[in-house]
Amino acid sequence: MARQHNRRRLVSNELLEHSARLFATQGFANTSFQDIADAMGVSRPALYHYVSNKEEILAALVRDVLERVVEILEQATARDDLAEDERVEEALRQIVVNNARNTRRFRLLDRSEPDLPTEIAEMHRQARRRVLELLTGLISDAIEAGKFRPLPARTVALGMLGMANWVAWWYRAGTDADADSIADVLVDMAMTGVRRGDDRQVRPGPWAALALLQEDIAHLESAMSSALGDTTDGPTGDSPGPA
Repeated sequence: MARQHNRRRLVSNELLEHSARLFATQGFANTSFQDIADAMGVSRPALYHYVSNKEEILAALVRDVLERVVEILEQATARDDLAEDERVEEALRQIVVNNARNTRRFRLLDRSEPDLPTEIAEMHRQARRRVLELLTGLISDAIEAGKFRPLPARTVALGMLGMANWVAWWYRAGTDADADSIADVLVDMAMTGVRRGDDRQVRPGPWAALALLQEDIAHLESAMSSALGDTTDGPTGDSPGPA
């Protein structure tokens, strides 16, 4: 039974790979069931042993691409051993690696979106909404924990997903660095843009944020006094303000 299961899984993966290539080059509408059977070197009746129609194959490709990303984000959300910013970092790294290793399937899904059958299109929309919801939630948690700068969480999530998704269009295995190295660079860029520096970390809650603000105001008063040659203790002294 185990051998049969493994063989079926290998054949199913081969089926998805051939189908993704044909759909990407010929278009979903222009690819026949016979084309897929020919690419696999099997008869059309033999292909029916694994799938009923090409719509079923397309649905499997949608699940394969998007449900893996949902799974990555759900697992990151449940990681109690990581700080809030580290959960975002780990999830983003895995998404980039996943996209770099599945460029053909991802490009196919993106190109085929306008032609997806109604049921598959709805599955696609729901999965994309779930991905955005999960990543936005992770980013919101990092902002509330004082790990990220107070930026719009949804905008940050869309920016990160855009960067991660674009990898599927430019990444070339064997020419570019390996997927993990690419992920290291992109994640570092993304996290540098949103993460607070070590000297700007604050505890969750409004009072910690207020303390940081008071510190900034004190620094500003000191800098202004120095720039204006003010010897008083602050803006309430007798020195004139800027002309």
